[in-house]
Amino acid sequence: MLRGEHVMARLARGRLVPHRLSAQDGRVVEVAGELCDVYAAHLHGPRAGLESRLGGLEEELGPRLDARRGFKIVRALAKLLEERATWQAPTDADPYTIRTRVFELAAALPEPPASEPGLLEVPTRDDVLGRVASEVGLENVAGLMYADRQGAQLLAAFEEPSPEALIERYNVAQIQGVLYAAKELVVDLDGGADARLVFHYVKKMALVYRLEPTPNGYRLHLDGPLSIFGGTRKYGLRLAKFLPGLLLTSPWRLSATVEWKGREALLELDSEKNDLKSHYLGPKDAHEGDDVRDAFVRAWERAKDTGGWKLGAGADVLPFPELKTALVPDFTLKDSADEEVYLEILGFWSGRNLVERVALLREARARGYRVLVAASEKLGASPEALSEAVAGGVIPFKERLAVKDVLAALA
Repeated sequence: MLRGEHVMARLARGRLVPHRLSAQDGRVVEVAGELCDVYAAHLHGPRAGLESRLGGLEEELGPRLDARRGFKIVRALAKLLEERATWQAPTDADPYTIRTRVFELAAALPEPPASEPGLLEVPTRDDVLGRVASEVGLENVAGLMYADRQGAQLLAAFEEPSPEALIERYNVAQIQGVLYAAKELVVDLDGGADARLVFHYVKKMALVYRLEPTPNGYRLHLDGPLSIFGGTRKYGLRLAKFLPGLLLTSPWRLSATVEWKGREALLELDSEKNDLKSHYLGPKDAHEGDDVRDAFVRAWERAKDTGGWKLGAGADVLPFPELKTALVPDFTLKDSADEEVYLEILGFWSGRNLVERVALLREARARGYRVLVAASEKLGASPEALSEAVAGGVIPFKERLAVKDVLAALA
């Protein structure tokens, strides 16, 4: 993911156009390839050395791309390559302990250690370091004293992309960066789109959503970070991570209201009119694990008594035409009499979101459905709204959703 300093876009008649690079431009491919080569050649080298080299490349490669903003593009490409790097400490020893012992011995001397042996045989710097080396059983104590600094980390592994793949990642990342400042996203999923795949990423990223059936499919409303959390970075990152999941299917259209440099602007995307490519592998990839739902499944499997209820995968979308909305359950609970109860676990939520869920619970009961909704106390903005929702049937939880609370709601 890119930081705000790497994100570039221009306004054109109220519409925001994120910066993009062309994989058909030889200069761009050449620069991307050189950056990939620099990372690959630095394997097992220290971070400080790589950062120094990259700083020089900003001035060397940047002007080839853009005389004014080239350095910024090179920084952004390097940031994306950093995501594919694995760093490790150069030693298993504790540099803080080594450093502290060196300073203790030096401070106990009647005068600072000499840099070289003299006539008075005053202990030298090497004498102090040698004593510490014998105590800890390590060589090169001087080199290990500050091995816990970030610049001393070694590049342990690097998953090198092709220059074209790096460019594709850059184009998606620029749009993701714009979404940090979104107020709302609206995604129209046509009939041919894999709606279940899209909902998977909505749930996985714990986004605040509202789903509306349309004649051709579904309209998905996603709250942006600026609308409910005052720009909370954690939620903004999750919203941005939703985009590559959406890119795995088509057709769809996306429109987002964003705040850009003090002005409100519209970002529009159409799966049929862009060549954006996802770097996700699909629902089984390792991007942003779903701890709450996984933990609930494990807790259910360990429970000694579930009252005859069995836990299964969530059902398809439950439409509520009267409310012009729909629900996507996470789990289906079934008893020995084959009675079905649907359970949804909310991620982030707003007061409005909970009010809508309580209304859905009432509507579901009126239509003969049994639906349970659970909400985290830590992922919302209003304890008062949660208290009112609990009175309406919402199940509250802190870190983990307890099996006993769900069974109590089923009784």
